[in-house]
Amino acid sequence: MSGERGYTLAELVIATAIMVTMTAAIFGLLHDGLAAAPIIEETTDLHQRVRVAADALASELRLAAAGTPTGPLSGYFAAIAPRGPADPPGAVSPAALTVRYVPPGGAHSRLLQPLDPGMPAAVVEAVQGCPGGTTACGFVAGARAVVFDTSGHAAFIQVDAIGPGILTISDSAGPRAVSYPAGAEIAEAVQAAYFLDPAARQLRRHEGGGSFVVADNVIALSFAYYDADMRLMPLTVFEDGPFLGAGATASDADVLRVRSVRATLRLATGVDSMRGGDPRLFARPGRATGSRTITDIITGVDVSLRNWR
Repeated sequence: MSGERGYTLAELVIATAIMVTMTAAIFGLLHDGLAAAPIIEETTDLHQRVRVAADALASELRLAAAGTPTGPLSGYFAAIAPRGPADPPGAVSPAALTVRYVPPGGAHSRLLQPLDPGMPAAVVEAVQGCPGGTTACGFVAGARAVVFDTSGHAAFIQVDAIGPGILTISDSAGPRAVSYPAGAEIAEAVQAAYFLDPAARQLRRHEGGGSFVVADNVIALSFAYYDADMRLMPLTVFEDGPFLGAGATASDADVLRVRSVRATLRLATGVDSMRGGDPRLFARPGRATGSRTITDIITGVDVSLRNWR
């Protein structure tokens, strides 16, 4: 058409070059974003596992020794133990910790009659604070409890059934080693152990007859114990005696001097292709290079045992 001007070949070439360049840049950004997505997702997962593990340990350590209206459990027996669920009394482990406490609002009573080893029933009295209208001062079938006295003896039991003022019980953490007199306390209680399963690389929590996974790909776990002056207490002081109590809850007397606990965790990504080769950054070196790596995370949890005697 006359009077109309079109594009020259040079203009078309320049426009095409600009379009190709911009398209390449966009696809490059898209490629980098897609390539980074697995790294971002795995990093987020690692940080989430760190938070879950740290929160679980901190929350339960804050409850350690929480007791009944008569006072914290540590006034009667050791409410923490530096050992795992399978360790015998007097043993110590740097990568395991047992905590004992009465949960908030837990049932509480006293023995109305003596409780000897092997006896299948505990007769309890209606103490002040027992919930009204309850059959056995608030205890229910299936609950776990601890019976303890002023001599430092304690035994964890399972409440199998309840009746008016009576609990049908069984031993849940080894047989009872001593007799408990009338007036000894009995309370709903938790005895839980945290430990590292090195083969599975898992932080696990054990209670009763089983355990469950708290966090995966936990490479290292250690516990440190401090006295009232914040001096580190070596584990050897917890295994040389003298020992208090008897049976499954027997412990070294030095445990009663612990005032704070530090838990240190090391977690890593479970993806080999995202771990580098530097052993200072990766407890389990992988084959990743450059920026496509996720370094291990080491975190510490410090808890003062505020319920300690």
